Amino acid sequence: MTAGDNPLAYVFWHWPRPDVPLESYEAKLLSFIKGLSSAQVPGLREALSFRVGPLPWGPEHSTFYEDWYVVKDFSSLDILANAAVSGSAGKAHQTIVKDYMKGAGGVFRLVTNDIRLSESRFVSWTDKAIGPSYSSYIEEITKFTGDGKADTWQRQLALGPSREFCIHSREVLGIPVSLRPLISKFELVR
Repeated sequence: MTAGDNPLAYVFWHWPRPDVPLESYEAKLLSFIKGLSSAQVPGLREALSFRVGPLPWGPEHSTFYEDWYVVKDFSSLDILANAAVSGSAGKAHQTIVKDYMKGAGGVFRLVTNDIRLSESRFVSWTDKAIGPSYSSYIEEITKFTGDGKADTWQRQLALGPSREFCIHSREVLGIPVSLRPLISKFELVR
């Protein structure tokens, strides 16, 4: 995947009900992801789930998950939505829906890409201040990508509870406090 492609990602944050064992929840989550991936959904490039550390739009005292469904374009989102609730993926979806407590979603577009999403170990969230252009802001935040192995995603249509920019990386980035980053661990669910 290259930034020139400018794929989109539907990102879904969720967590299980308190009475649901994490092992069971993750097994059902992986079953859904694998069912969706094996369904060969047109436009779906990647489907992954991560455990993430605390973020303001998640639960305060619970394990929190962030799913990334990377697709070719906006029309692929409609195809993905239908595929998620039909066939073998739909059966797995119905199983995990019974165990989840709450969730929220957003849509992001890839801006820069020097890392595979599955290789990410940290996620940094930032908002652009009023004033600088988007291109200058993106240039500024990409200065802080450490080993250069990072990606940058920008929220689309103001959809979702998160901050506007998401940067995945292998190491904690040196984003200055003035940019008010939210940094969290990011662990692939396997």
